[in-house]
Amino acid sequence: MKWLVTICAVVSLILPGCDRAEDAESAPRVIQSEQWPDEPLRVVSMAPNVTEALFELGMGDRVVAVTRYCDWPPEVEDLPRIGGMLDPDYEAMLSMEPDMVVGVVDGADHRVVERLDGAQVAYGFVAMDDLDTVRSGIEELGEWMGRSEEAQTLLSRFDAELEAASAKLNEKVQPGQRALLVFDREPLVVAGPGSYGAEILELAGFENAMSQASGAYPVVDVEKLLSVDPEVVVDVTIDVQGGSAYWERFDAVTAVAEQRVVMIDDPVMMRPGVRIPEALRALHRAIEAP
Repeated sequence: MKWLVTICAVVSLILPGCDRAEDAESAPRVIQSEQWPDEPLRVVSMAPNVTEALFELGMGDRVVAVTRYCDWPPEVEDLPRIGGMLDPDYEAMLSMEPDMVVGVVDGADHRVVERLDGAQVAYGFVAMDDLDTVRSGIEELGEWMGRSEEAQTLLSRFDAELEAASAKLNEKVQPGQRALLVFDREPLVVAGPGSYGAEILELAGFENAMSQASGAYPVVDVEKLLSVDPEVVVDVTIDVQGGSAYWERFDAVTAVAEQRVVMIDDPVMMRPGVRIPEALRALHRAIEAP
């Protein structure tokens, strides 16, 4: 459950009470301070997907600290950590003497903003929780970092890779095949309509077995699992140990009976950001694996 909480807490996903589908219209897309450095030289990132975008924009040498959950690219391994998005270590953050702190909107609560305002540190928080906001978030970060041209180049490459990865997956997926994307098993949390996971399934060419659910990240009981009877299960729970034994209990489910349960232990599957094409490639590899 750890990865589910930490990765998705970064964008307020999955956990009960964090159903973004209902309040997406009212949610702010950008929160920023009025103080701006002419050119940010010392940047602290408060979200893994923002960290990835900064490195892709060529700002890696200016990122001075990241969260404990930032794990890509490999260069972040040796960077100082400033806690998590929901439990930042303000002293550690400010000790890095940043001239800018960036993250995602759902982490920009009043405590973070007040501390940064008080320290006179510039900040910017973007929404990056689905395809549309990933694209707009990249543009916004590019503008803040003085990398607007690089942001457009990145977006062009992102869209080209996304199209290629999607097309390749669609060749493997049977038309109309219904899939269930699983974020956690205890309880069983899945991708409902309006979720990032639903977008992944659509890009792959699947129909979402939970398209009629009332929430974006519903918790599913055994009765519901049997009633939707997915033909494919995509299990992206990071803790893969015990996954096979868990699904063997549901041999009445078509995906289990026909051995079409794939497990992908890569947090990229839960992280809307510049590596969404890699999430599709990971899914393709899992489907192709014997």
